Amino acid sequence: MPEAPPPVAVHLGTHRPTVRAVRAWCGTHRDVLAERHVTTRTSWSDLRAAVPGLDWRSDKGRERLRGHLVADEPVLFSSSAPLGPAYLPRGGTLFPHADAGIDGLAAALAGVPWSVHLTLAAHADVVTSAWVTTVRHGHLVDLDTYWSALEAPSWVPIVQRLVATVGADRVSVHDASAVRTAGDPAGATAAVGRSVLASALDRLTGRTDDLPLADVTGVADTRWSARQIEVALTALPHLRSHDERHALTHFVDRQVDDGGTPAQPLTPDQEAELAARDEADLARLRDLVEVR
Repeated sequence: MPEAPPPVAVHLGTHRPTVRAVRAWCGTHRDVLAERHVTTRTSWSDLRAAVPGLDWRSDKGRERLRGHLVADEPVLFSSSAPLGPAYLPRGGTLFPHADAGIDGLAAALAGVPWSVHLTLAAHADVVTSAWVTTVRHGHLVDLDTYWSALEAPSWVPIVQRLVATVGADRVSVHDASAVRTAGDPAGATAAVGRSVLASALDRLTGRTDDLPLADVTGVADTRWSARQIEVALTALPHLRSHDERHALTHFVDRQVDDGGTPAQPLTPDQEAELAARDEADLARLRDLVEVR
């Protein structure tokens, strides 16, 4: 019977600053990881080159993904891509394409011992970022309309799908919801990044006590400011083509002062509702998997 390939640790990030923190640490500590015979796959451009169109559904796409993820030594893969967009421009369910990404990973890693390390952002951050991204991509939709089109968000179905796919003992959840209200968001992000790296690298190498995880650094999330969104929503009704909308995005990105503060457009009631969902989700997830 052929020997199983080396293990793969998959970090799926719904909190993108943590994904960036993990990528930055891996890039800075290539020599340390090489000494432990760990290969990293954290580059967005390398993933897109390896799997054109990020096609997780076709046999060919899954074969290419396997070629990207499986190596002669353990691999740490960190990305938000397999989960797809948090919400579609029309709203709907949370991460509607996640099942396709999870199925694609399972097919690509057939016969490979793999684990999943899932970072969960605050629901309020996910909703806000998704709406801002929708406007940034040229869709004319105000927050109230967008909010009314969202189905009640929950992380539980995604985690249940992961558990059914790879097993509860191979899934860990890393709570990044507190980053939203932290006095030091960058420091809080770094702490989540350390948690992810410790969990993933322990799976791959069996020890992390001698790794320089104190070097993990984080940055605050970035997205359009309230003023940038105001400019875009004012201009969008007057634009007629994709090229015009693309030019507006370019202009707002580079010419409109962001004021130094990302948009926080949710009302106190909306914030409270989503914070309650964070707490309820984490309580349910602790009954399913390890939550850090």
